[in-house]
Amino acid sequence: MTSRLADPMYLRFQYADDQKLRIRIETHERYSENPEPFTSWVLERVAARPGMSVLDVGSGPGQYHGQMGALRVIALDMSAGMLSKVRVPRVQADAQHLPFAAGSFDRVMANHVLYHVPDMPRALRELRRVARPGGRVVLTTNSRTTMAPLFAITDTVASELGVAGERTVGLRFGLEDLELVRGTFPTATVDVYEDAFVFISPEPVLAYVASMWIEYVDAPKRGEFLRGIERRVGEQIERDGVFRVPKRSGCFVAEV
Repeated sequence: MTSRLADPMYLRFQYADDQKLRIRIETHERYSENPEPFTSWVLERVAARPGMSVLDVGSGPGQYHGQMGALRVIALDMSAGMLSKVRVPRVQADAQHLPFAAGSFDRVMANHVLYHVPDMPRALRELRRVARPGGRVVLTTNSRTTMAPLFAITDTVASELGVAGERTVGLRFGLEDLELVRGTFPTATVDVYEDAFVFISPEPVLAYVASMWIEYVDAPKRGEFLRGIERRVGEQIERDGVFRVPKRSGCFVAEV
């Protein structure tokens, strides 16, 4: 059975445009505890120097590109809607079949995208193929332990309503998958970025949850599903003052 993270219908729903992704990006920007932006942290590990060429695989709307002005960036994504937001040269293509010659880029990055790719080993080989000898490939993803308090609530409410839980973040490709990455990049290492959401009201939690998987809850139960989450989050805020959700993400850094 195909994971929903790689289900073409799910991907079309999620990424036909940047609306749902933008909700999640803005939630991370507004409610995160770590003062260092994740994008800045990642780009430190990309370590590209002015004038270098960078391929951004699964670029989305280009949330990293504003900090990459001195670099020659090419954005690649399967979604035309996402690429319409990008302001650098862009290519609509599949990470499993990169339309570039071997050794084309000084740096290659794939940020929170490989868990959507059906054949991850093939995509990893493609990322390595287009990187120049002496270059670097950076792959960001989440840990399978990330956001456990939030998933505990959504799973509980889903179970009570008789619908499937959706703890999908990091399940297909997480920070725990170093062995998989080293099958293509033998010297790859893992860097971890620790953070947490801090919510003082349920509303942003509901928006975040709804942006991820609400379409998989039967329409008559969606309101009840969100009300159940709202009630439980509200109870935790009333008890603790905040609803704190630890997030664990990071990247694999691989020299070529």
